[in-house]
Amino acid sequence: MLIHLRYLLAAPFLLTAVVGVPAGSKVLSSYLYRREVRDGTFDWAGEFRDSFTQTAVLWPTALAVVLFAVFWWMTTAWPKIALVPSVPALFGGLIYGLFDGWEHAAAGAAAPVVAFGLAWIAAQIVVRPVSGAVRRSAVEVAVGLRGGGRLRIQSRRLLLDRLPAPVHPMSPVGRVALRFDRIRGVEAGVVRTPAQWRLANTSELTITPGPVLRIIGGGQEWLLPVDDAEGTARFVSERARVRATPDPRPPLDSGRWFHAKLLWELADQEPPVRNTQKVNHGNRWAALIISALTTPMALYSAYRIFTDGWSYLVGVLVFGAIAWGATHVWFRQGIVYKLTEENPVSPLADDPDPRRVPVTGWSPQSMTLGRTSDL
Repeated sequence: MLIHLRYLLAAPFLLTAVVGVPAGSKVLSSYLYRREVRDGTFDWAGEFRDSFTQTAVLWPTALAVVLFAVFWWMTTAWPKIALVPSVPALFGGLIYGLFDGWEHAAAGAAAPVVAFGLAWIAAQIVVRPVSGAVRRSAVEVAVGLRGGGRLRIQSRRLLLDRLPAPVHPMSPVGRVALRFDRIRGVEAGVVRTPAQWRLANTSELTITPGPVLRIIGGGQEWLLPVDDAEGTARFVSERARVRATPDPRPPLDSGRWFHAKLLWELADQEPPVRNTQKVNHGNRWAALIISALTTPMALYSAYRIFTDGWSYLVGVLVFGAIAWGATHVWFRQGIVYKLTEENPVSPLADDPDPRRVPVTGWSPQSMTLGRTSDL
């Protein structure tokens, strides 16, 4: 199936999750209130239209639409983005539920669950089943690892996340990535005995007996316990061949290498005490939340300048400055972390030897690269 058709089939679920759920929750809340006071006939259509004039519905919905437009390819983020407009409905329902009955609380609690589920279904429509069109497209596809962890096959790179905590407490990142243009080998194989595999950020994967995917490039070597190792290897190889784009690194004396150089120094080091805490990137996400909250305030203040006078210029300046600063922090930290994730090994290091046996019990598996289907 063509990828554009998949997006068209997923669109109703996304629209319902982002627009229908928060508006519907607001309408249901109004209906429950009107029913209690016995205030005549309820206008469902009129209440639905009026719900978009409410700040608690309009601004979060607009923000979610913008996020979907920006991250149209990142299907793993869709369920989280769908929570943006439904979380206000959750809090509003819980607050009303304290005074007006459990129905309000139940309606509010159902909103994020329904929105999350609809967005998840939309993501599955786009990425499953995996066809030739999906393999050659930019859409992100996630593959689970046995024993925990996730391989995200993105537009220009591979990303490993949800990994165990890095063994070394000084490791600055909890994820590692590998750009397609740096991949030198993709191989499916089998491991017959349990083993541990340490990644460049010092996270350790438990390799259980079964199919394994081996990827070499950028000075890294990944050994990933994937059930469909052959299919995933074919997927990675085809997308790398179609979508690999060179991405020049900054000079090594650039300050953006600070975290990466710290990680390089940890190579082959055993910490005196093994770390059990996952890497905390809370500051970056706090900056994003502050930006998301203050940007609408700045825009609203700008709107009020034209309707109520220049006194709202103070709000534009204050909220605008906070939003700009938070966005700048989020963007700069994102660049630094992305560079570290994609270069956990020095660019000057050689790639591991593909002829080397990575772990005891490893044996390569022959792959059959047949024709790919667009169906």
